[in-house]
Amino acid sequence: MKYIGSKARFSNEIAAILQEYIDDNGIKTYIEPFVGGFNVIDKIKCEKRVGSDIDPLVCNLVETCRENPALLDELKIPTREHYYDVRDNAEKYDEWYRAAVLLFASYNARVYGGCYGATATTKDGRTRNYFEESKENFKRQLPLLREILVGCCDYRDLIPPKNETALIYCDPPYFGGVGYKEKFNTSDFWKWCREQSKTHIVIISEYVAPDDFVCIWEQETQSHLNNRRKVSKTEKLFILRGAKWRK
Repeated sequence: MKYIGSKARFSNEIAAILQEYIDDNGIKTYIEPFVGGFNVIDKIKCEKRVGSDIDPLVCNLVETCRENPALLDELKIPTREHYYDVRDNAEKYDEWYRAAVLLFASYNARVYGGCYGATATTKDGRTRNYFEESKENFKRQLPLLREILVGCCDYRDLIPPKNETALIYCDPPYFGGVGYKEKFNTSDFWKWCREQSKTHIVIISEYVAPDDFVCIWEQETQSHLNNRRKVSKTEKLFILRGAKWRK
């Protein structure tokens, strides 16, 4: 699913690394506290998968539509006027419907402070229907989400199992990033990762990390929250230095 900050471009590579940790360590519980567009967790094979996010948009859409996927067949491309009404008047619409409109019809899936982007004219003059493309991609993804335990909470309120080692994959808002609903305390997050690493395998997606974390994978990418400027950055996976699960 298209979602701001999503790892869809690298989801296969990241999932393969996570799966290796799961298989090599006999992990039974996989947890994503920043599940976003479900683009990594949908590829993970584990006895128990938990996907949570503080933003209820995607979680509401997944929970509703995986029980009643026919709702998506009734979903029509919104007009520009309807999009902004849905965006600005949450109380008027069902949660799943508002989530679908904002996620499928926002430019670059930037639902907070974003703008209408359901269709666009390409350089060769064709009209591209991003709304329908996003909807169809989500419909194809839904069967992979059926066994996931979905929650909506702050990552600090998500309690990992106490009697076993879980794999926790974190894809937090990037340091200095924009377009997110709430301000994110990066310092508190890394403290939490250190604490969880005492018991669990914690792997983090970021561009940079504190000195006591080491990079286990990296891939160059272009970041663009608008179509005027693209910046080359290096996507990385980190794990706490000295953690007993580090390969």
